[in-house]
Amino acid sequence: MVFPTLFFFLVIFVSNFLLPVGEQHNSLLARSFLDGKLFFINEPLHKWIDTAFFGNHHYWPLGPFPTVILMLPVFLFSFFGKFFYQGYLQFFIVLAVFILVYKISQKLKYSNSDSFFLTFGFSFSSAFLGVSILSWSWWFTQVVTTLLLFLAIHEYLNKKRYLLIGTIFGFIAATRLSALPPVAFFFLEILLGSKKLFTSKLKSFFFLFIPILISLMLLAGYNYQRFGNIFEQGYNYQILLTESLSKAREYGIFSLAHLPTNLYYFLLSVPLPIFRDGVSHVLKFPFVMADPWGMSIFITSPYFIYLFFLKYKDKISKLFLVSIFLTALPILLYYGVGFRQFGYRYSLDFLPFLFWLLIRNYNSKYKKLSNKFKILVLISAFTNLYLFRTLF
Repeated sequence: MVFPTLFFFLVIFVSNFLLPVGEQHNSLLARSFLDGKLFFINEPLHKWIDTAFFGNHHYWPLGPFPTVILMLPVFLFSFFGKFFYQGYLQFFIVLAVFILVYKISQKLKYSNSDSFFLTFGFSFSSAFLGVSILSWSWWFTQVVTTLLLFLAIHEYLNKKRYLLIGTIFGFIAATRLSALPPVAFFFLEILLGSKKLFTSKLKSFFFLFIPILISLMLLAGYNYQRFGNIFEQGYNYQILLTESLSKAREYGIFSLAHLPTNLYYFLLSVPLPIFRDGVSHVLKFPFVMADPWGMSIFITSPYFIYLFFLKYKDKISKLFLVSIFLTALPILLYYGVGFRQFGYRYSLDFLPFLFWLLIRNYNSKYKKLSNKFKILVLISAFTNLYLFRTLF
């Protein structure tokens, strides 16, 4: 396992550190923040696609936390007349995710070897691979979100300090608001899962939610300063990449009309055939390519099939399922499927919790990873790398 892991990290290192290209909205916005502006003062590489145009300025609709953590390195690099690319930081965030998943697996009593396989599985046999290879702005945001979700899981499995967990979710709210609902697991665990006295539970609730409320209040002020509306993040004013997305938005930013589409790309979509011409159905090498609109979780992460063979009778498992459902529902109702992506990348808002549920309950039933599980991880990892490279 050491060689394939080193190989994949070499790929990510080259992509994110030596070849820092693509959209760099967070680094550009960090420069604006340092100049006291909430809008872009420099035009992004690929023009204004995905920015929100309002009041004669272009804003970034995604959360500001990834931009804030870039402000210091952007400031330091500016002294030397250099631009700080997001990939310089993203490589180390991906490495931190790798380490956290390994530690979480060990905490769940997997052997060192099995923990390594599980870590390899999430890092390279899931939609996370797609966002980790290139440091484009949307993907950088999701890498940050994934790190924060695993930090919360790691803290829960160790010292369970609810003030720290709440602070982490405050940062998550300021990164991707759609990844906030997993906090429901911790809320329900305090309410139903522990035998603490009411006053002790009340204290835990306070520690959990105060940082989140502070974050939401700051976000409300951030939105008001930009759009004059505390609830407007900029998605209503977003300049979209394709006409199909603009048309989809006409059905509502959130609507039941989008549910079948999102379910299809999350559960059913498969790689696309490559034909020799526009008339026949004769395939040409390399025969198939990734669908840029997304692919099924069972294509990118076939080991999740084991979820159907595990038991979920205990209280914690049920709390997992509730929190995952609460996170997945608004994502599945959202008009944007996530075009130009590997796998169904919006699932990363709940995938760390789904992965946690899988490895926790798998261990309860099987104790150690089977050879079939390991083979699935290895095959899907190399297949994913190939399919990703067909997109770019």
